[in-house]
Amino acid sequence: MRAYARQSEQNMKTFGRYAKERIDRLGKSQKTLAEDLGVSPAYISQILTGRKNPPDLGRLKNRAQLKAWSDTLGVSEEELLDLIRFELHRVPPRPEPRFMRMRKLLLRKLSRDEAGLADEIRSLALHPAESRAIHALIQVYLVLQEEWSDATAFAVNRFKEFCYRAKGDRRFVEEVLPPFFEDLPFTWNWDAEVNDLRLMPEAAEIRQAMERIEEVLSDVQGLTFGHTVPVVGHVSAGEGFEYTDGGFSVGEGFEYVPLPPGVDPVLSGVLYCVRVRGDSLRELFGDGALLFIKPESWEEIKDNDLVIFKRRNDSRAFVKKIEFSGENLILKSKNPLYKDIVLHKNDLMLLERVMSVVF
Repeated sequence: MRAYARQSEQNMKTFGRYAKERIDRLGKSQKTLAEDLGVSPAYISQILTGRKNPPDLGRLKNRAQLKAWSDTLGVSEEELLDLIRFELHRVPPRPEPRFMRMRKLLLRKLSRDEAGLADEIRSLALHPAESRAIHALIQVYLVLQEEWSDATAFAVNRFKEFCYRAKGDRRFVEEVLPPFFEDLPFTWNWDAEVNDLRLMPEAAEIRQAMERIEEVLSDVQGLTFGHTVPVVGHVSAGEGFEYTDGGFSVGEGFEYVPLPPGVDPVLSGVLYCVRVRGDSLRELFGDGALLFIKPESWEEIKDNDLVIFKRRNDSRAFVKKIEFSGENLILKSKNPLYKDIVLHKNDLMLLERVMSVVF
């Protein structure tokens, strides 16, 4: 289940309260805002005090008002629209991006004809296209930073390992990559049907790096880059596993396993994997089994699917079978040592589908 970004639904501020706090904090004038909007100060006062609903700023006819509110409050239009949509239409706010600075860079570099994709990206904490774009930029960065020698970073397995390690390093993705690529001209787009990224370099450095990457990854016959999946930790019915913002377990080393038979190869850049530890899940699979999990897969989950879930304010994720009961979820265990868990869907921070199990 998606992690809602700025605040949970229960704690969302009203638009009026949020706007009043921003105006007071910035020392702005309600009268000036009223003049910018072409309305009376009394109207602004009624919105700020909650006596009147805010205007639906998401409508095209209110575009000028949205800009005026955004400029006066000193916040993005997207943030204001989240508040408005929730207050007027009960639409949950969009999740916080996993990599805020990197997302801003990627949206600026996105092809102009990809407006629909931009909206999709903003609706998820980490969109598959975004994830693949980050991976592509990491490849380019590593090639540009290392010696051009096959004996060093460009042995295929080592290069792949460097890429996955870099992708799991939140500081690297947020603080190193965006400024490095900010002034290097390129655009990119995404073919959703085949889950494929196209990077279109305008800078000679990027173009040369991409040519070198293609050479490196074709060095070993039959070895296809991206058809491995990172193992991020261990899981059991009783103990759970650490699930961090970067998607990798705390204190665990990296390991990569082949994509299991029967799973679409285009998912290799999306899935992550956990390894079963102990016998607490022996009714389903034994010690050492691998569970391949698809992020952001809430909509795909059906009764009796195997899922990974994590409650709010809990650092550990667990594996169970699921059954839906209205707004509640029954997370079931056949092992009598572990009781079934009944949760409301809003109690969950994470709910993702196990796509495949390898024993």
